[in-house]
Amino acid sequence: MKTQVGAGSAQAHETMNRYEVKYLVATRRVPQLLAEFGPYLERDSHWQDEWGYNISSVYWDTPDLRFFWEKIEGSKFRRKLRFRRYGSTDDIFIEIKQREDRTLQKRRLRWPLEKVEQVFGSGDGGVRFDLAGEDPVATEVALLIERLRLRPRMAIRYRRRAWFGKFDPELRVTVDGRLRYHASDFSLRQPFEAGSDILDPRVSVLEIKYDHRAPIWLTKAIRREELKMVRMSKYCSAVDRHWFGGQNT
Repeated sequence: MKTQVGAGSAQAHETMNRYEVKYLVATRRVPQLLAEFGPYLERDSHWQDEWGYNISSVYWDTPDLRFFWEKIEGSKFRRKLRFRRYGSTDDIFIEIKQREDRTLQKRRLRWPLEKVEQVFGSGDGGVRFDLAGEDPVATEVALLIERLRLRPRMAIRYRRRAWFGKFDPELRVTVDGRLRYHASDFSLRQPFEAGSDILDPRVSVLEIKYDHRAPIWLTKAIRREELKMVRMSKYCSAVDRHWFGGQNT
């Protein structure tokens, strides 16, 4: 279920309750999968070329990496905060993601990059509450940052190809490749170019998102292709690889 407020404006925000499942697939198998899924899908609006578009995200966490450990320890209720930019657009999506078991709730705010910088600054905790207070999602983010002492902890970039269901408008299928991270360059105005691999470049992440249940054609295709679901977080994988040698993921 998705509700949207102020669509098309600089202050658009939305709330979603979703299911998400992920699969790790060999990148060489992606064309085969897309050929099978293709008749049921339509590209989303962000594509820049045949390889999709870049996504740049900055994840915030506490000094002791509380959000990371909630995921690693399998907490039934956990959350994360990220700022995301699609391609070279001038807008930033600020997202609070909360998960209860397999159900995902996401509250999202879309603001121009300049306003994000005005309200949240460079990530040093100096939030402008007088500017954030005009939007409920921005206020919630500002309070989280202040109360939990959140700071940017990891920047992640990758190339995404994304589709919506042609006959199931709430269905979303994405393929992410070339996943990289940087643990100190958190600029969304000029996202990092060099970085370290999160996954072997020969592996891509297939992700399926839906509201109630995946369509039958998709579940049958997944069984035919013998895809195995994984519980994988890009943020946690990057943090674990960078600070803990990959021993937790």
